[in-house]
Amino acid sequence: VNIMGVYLKAVFFFSSRRRHTRCSGVSWARRCVQETVIDQIADTLKLKEFEKIKPLKHISEKIGVSVPHLILALSGLITVLVLFNYGSLLLSSMVGFIYPAYMTFKTLESDNYEVESRHWLTYWLVYSFVVAFDPIIAILFSWLGFLYTFAKIGLFVYLFHPRTRGAATIYDKYLRDYLKRYEDHIDSGIRKISEKLDDSISYGKPKVAKAAVSALGGK
Repeated sequence: VNIMGVYLKAVFFFSSRRRHTRCSGVSWARRCVQETVIDQIADTLKLKEFEKIKPLKHISEKIGVSVPHLILALSGLITVLVLFNYGSLLLSSMVGFIYPAYMTFKTLESDNYEVESRHWLTYWLVYSFVVAFDPIIAILFSWLGFLYTFAKIGLFVYLFHPRTRGAATIYDKYLRDYLKRYEDHIDSGIRKISEKLDDSISYGKPKVAKAAVSALGGK
């Protein structure tokens, strides 16, 4: 946390965390404007929505940096890591899986379960399709190089961000009609696979038990 605090304070040393700041000297006055460029970017991206996330709020208070600035700094750090192709898989997993998994846990434990549960259920549905077809998509867009990781992370953020809620858009416009159209066929296929698995388990169970008895020295 201390290392991250030093990094963030260095990044935002010349930015004002307050919208109304009085500065002395010409050079400082140029830097201390009523609304900094960083604040404008944060406002455009609606990063204040992340202040609702208590862990981020807690970390920002500890290191003395606002949550929007923290998000921008982390985004910059992720950008550098991806550019140097370092931990790109880990970063995309953190954004696409770990954060949504934690927010799903928060939803299950919150009073707004009925409101937020649909959002996260929709996200996981779309996410499963993305992951299932990722090997094919990665081959098709291999010419993008490291930019493919950026695109993937951007897609995940688009899917779960409270302002965009892209998962709901993709589900309502594309997936819902497709799944509804083939729902009976999918159910039938799942049923057949389940029956075959049950038969295989029933058929193999006596043999497994006999092999276990033989291995233990029984008859």
